[in-house]
Amino acid sequence: MITIFFIIGFMVLFYGGVMYFMYAKKQKMKQTLQSTDFKSEFQRAETYKSNFLNGDYSYLKTQMNGKPIDAFNFANLEYSGATAIKDGMKDSLKSMATLGTVRYQTVQTPKYLILSNDELHLLDTDTDGDISNHLVFDSHRLSQSSLVEIPQQGTMKAFAKQKGDEVKAYKISLATDDKPIELILFSALIFTHVNTASNMLSMDMQKIVQENVIANDFLKKLGDKYPNLKVDVPILN
Repeated sequence: MITIFFIIGFMVLFYGGVMYFMYAKKQKMKQTLQSTDFKSEFQRAETYKSNFLNGDYSYLKTQMNGKPIDAFNFANLEYSGATAIKDGMKDSLKSMATLGTVRYQTVQTPKYLILSNDELHLLDTDTDGDISNHLVFDSHRLSQSSLVEIPQQGTMKAFAKQKGDEVKAYKISLATDDKPIELILFSALIFTHVNTASNMLSMDMQKIVQENVIANDFLKKLGDKYPNLKVDVPILN
């Protein structure tokens, strides 16, 4: 009996310590971000962009096949709780149709927006992380598109706050011959519903600063080129 109480007490202390450690790290991160001179950091946008494109995201350069990458950002499908429930029901029905021999699960995959000269490239990925679709929007399409800031709530707000209190969310509607393609992006490099744990627990301060700068650089360059896609750039305000 004493052993059981000892184990329970140890687990309570252990998890309490972990929670306190995480809280302290988040508070330190918040203080560091608040004291960061982002306007000065913004001057290093090209360097940060190059570091990312020559490192973990070198496959974006490969996909662009020699075309310049003036700026880039991450993008997400708008995915509400209602949509998740709907997808869950669809997946259940598909699984039932196979008598349970196949289990379906709708997965949201990373998407990238790349500004190259007058074009905006949308790269989609499959569940293996490979580029599965590459769409190009020319100046005519982009002049008919829109970009607006949107309120944050739920998981969207939680993801944004991991990159700083001043991170904004936007909805971009890209014109097509049919319905516009609508995506969510932020003033920081953020994927929602993808590698949730690693996104939420990442506390590499230098990386977070660079992710903010790169995304803000994308917003500024896109707005400078297309006035109808111009929004307030948080770092510069």
